[in-house]
Amino acid sequence: MSAVQGKAPRRLRSRLACSLGALALVLGASAAHAADFTMKLATATVNDVQTEAIKRFAKRVETRSNGRIKTELYPAAQLGSNTRMIEGLQLGSIEFYTGPAAYLVGVDARYQIMDMPGVFTDARHAQRTFSDPEFRKALLDIGTSKGLVGLGTYIYGNTAFATRFEGAKVADFKGRKLRVLASRVERKGVELMGATAVPVDFSEVVTALQQGTIDGLKSSPPAFTSLKLINIVKNVTATEDGVMGELMLASKQWWDTLPADLQKMLREEAAALEPELYDFVLDDQAKAYKLWEEQGGKVFHLPAQERAALLKDMREAASAMLRENKATGEMLDLTLRVAERVK
Repeated sequence: MSAVQGKAPRRLRSRLACSLGALALVLGASAAHAADFTMKLATATVNDVQTEAIKRFAKRVETRSNGRIKTELYPAAQLGSNTRMIEGLQLGSIEFYTGPAAYLVGVDARYQIMDMPGVFTDARHAQRTFSDPEFRKALLDIGTSKGLVGLGTYIYGNTAFATRFEGAKVADFKGRKLRVLASRVERKGVELMGATAVPVDFSEVVTALQQGTIDGLKSSPPAFTSLKLINIVKNVTATEDGVMGELMLASKQWWDTLPADLQKMLREEAAALEPELYDFVLDDQAKAYKLWEEQGGKVFHLPAQERAALLKDMREAASAMLRENKATGEMLDLTLRVAERVK
């Protein structure tokens, strides 16, 4: 073998070693930049504040975590109904969910406190109450032992009804079938109007209206416009007897895998997002009422005396129900105390 022939393999081996070393550096750099955790953010709706919540929160999380948490968005009930998504949180198959507190009454009845009628003078009063440190901690800690980590609160909007009939006065609701959320508080309020309460998941509302299973639904104006209900019903009654309380929740199973710095970041970013969502809601609600009328719909307001009497009856009935249980009664007392303090 010549000297040249003997050197060739050594040069080849040297080049190969260099190439493998470079490849290792590239792969190492890629691994260093790969996300450590995946966070699926789910909600049941689209084109509303819940969708806005998961979009804005995802952006904050990816930015603040420097890519350590990769986010995936699943609006429009892509991961199931509200009930299924909440179960997914508890099982650890969904990392984050946002939706109405009333859907969580099966987990803990105290969650329905956010839907108390006749307590908040307006949406900003509700915001001050829900943002109060004492109230916020008590509410967000409710689900910890049941697989849910509370991160934040906001509202969907003031309550209203979209109906097949013209609801100009309380008597117009007598004998009607109205969709409500699952809480006893909401069901009792509708019953006081002389109507029958029918719990229906948000994903099934349009079909229920089309088939005549219900004569209307209780929600908030942005929900009516996002679902394009103007194509089915033409009337909205702005009772504004309460606000639709919303929660931002994380799966405790997933949460427990996170290092302390990421847990701290998620709590801080959720709290920082809350004021933005209230601003979005109030603007979105005003636009929804306007759009409804522009599209040929009617907006009714109950006579002042009727509305005042209805809210009084709703508050008294809801309070009596919540006081049947010590835990819900204590949560009611806290809510009323804080609401009075921040009025």
